[in-house]
Amino acid sequence: MTLVSARPPVSTGELAHNGPPTMSRSEIEHIQRLLPYLSYPDGELALDGVPAERLWDGTRPLLVYLPERAVDNYRAIRAAFSRYFDVSVYCAIKCCYLAGVLSALRAAGAGAEINSDLEWRIARKTGFPPQRIVSNAVARPAQHLETLITEKTALIGVDGEEELDRTEWHARHLGVTPGILIRVNPLPPDPFFSDRSKLGTDWDDAFRLLERAAASRHLDVRGVHAHQLVRCADAGQFGELARRTGEFAAAFSTASGRHLDIIDLGGGLESRFLMERGGLRIEEFAAAARDALGCLPSGIRLVLEPGRFIFADAALALTGILGTRRKTGSRWLITDAACNLLRPTSDRTYPPLPLHLTDGHHWIRCHVADPTCAPTRLWLDALLPQDAAEHGLALIGCGAYTMVRSSVWGTDLPDIGLLRDGRIDIVFDHAGQDTMVRSLYGVGLGDGTDDP
Repeated sequence: MTLVSARPPVSTGELAHNGPPTMSRSEIEHIQRLLPYLSYPDGELALDGVPAERLWDGTRPLLVYLPERAVDNYRAIRAAFSRYFDVSVYCAIKCCYLAGVLSALRAAGAGAEINSDLEWRIARKTGFPPQRIVSNAVARPAQHLETLITEKTALIGVDGEEELDRTEWHARHLGVTPGILIRVNPLPPDPFFSDRSKLGTDWDDAFRLLERAAASRHLDVRGVHAHQLVRCADAGQFGELARRTGEFAAAFSTASGRHLDIIDLGGGLESRFLMERGGLRIEEFAAAARDALGCLPSGIRLVLEPGRFIFADAALALTGILGTRRKTGSRWLITDAACNLLRPTSDRTYPPLPLHLTDGHHWIRCHVADPTCAPTRLWLDALLPQDAAEHGLALIGCGAYTMVRSSVWGTDLPDIGLLRDGRIDIVFDHAGQDTMVRSLYGVGLGDGTDDP
């Protein structure tokens, strides 16, 4: 069946491309208004009230996760949407594999969204039961697909005709009827979800997949999955995705007589910190979804799969400054923390904060970058005290897609730890990195032996 409708263009938003504006002096000095776990008592940056200098000796960069902030972010998005919907929130663990953070989210009631057998095993080992796991993938190994089906995973997202065939085949041979979602791209193509993207299925093809899946005796079609946003900081854009997805589900129900009871809007939201800094609150996104889906019958369950919103502002990097330089009139601060951990997605990815505020010092504009021979910039045009290089920096917004995509190249990785009860529990250190190098490359850095 072919459905014809107008599809108006949707703004992708400024943050996804350019990054946020530079933080003002007032925002930095009163950072607790934006991130409650940070403050400057007596001019020293403190994490949960503990001065950074008591948590970090400055010898190696340190990536600090705050599980309580991740939990608070989860509770914020769940509370906002539960005002209007029966909502389930599955955190996209591809953003963060750290056991202490995932265990805290699981204990708070969150589910896990996974993309692979590796992430399935991580989710299970950190305590998530299959009934609180959603799986999304473009294609899966047969053994992994069988595991998802036999363990009765909550929902299996199907992206494309071949994956539908495979899922049905395994379900039939295993004698288990899995709950599935069909992935659709209901919005117009954009730079990420374009016609050249492997992700999602266009409206008409997704409709045909739904018809096929609904006719199968071996599949339980529960609804549609429509993750089509990237760093969304626009409630209107989110509402448009919800509206178009709701229209798609309603059109299928009308044509087939079969009710779909789940609308999965995926993730793709900007970090909570950056949203709120821009004057937006997650409640506005929930209200936009309410307005967009109000025409659907009662009983619809909403599924969300946030990643960046949950994890991004739940970690920060503490780094020394290795040196400074001037180039074409601009001053650069060269950090110890590097882009093998902090992969920039724009020229303003990780807002810098000074570790020390001194009365009477001038504030200057400078650029922040790492020491590698790669053309990467962590932040352009930062406003910082003139003596910031003497004390070091905190780079905020480091919790999503950093540790999971880090790699051993160019320079050392930082120590990684969790802030709990006023102290740092280190989970990865220099010795751990040396073990990685030996396992990956056969080079023994710390034990005096080098394999030929």
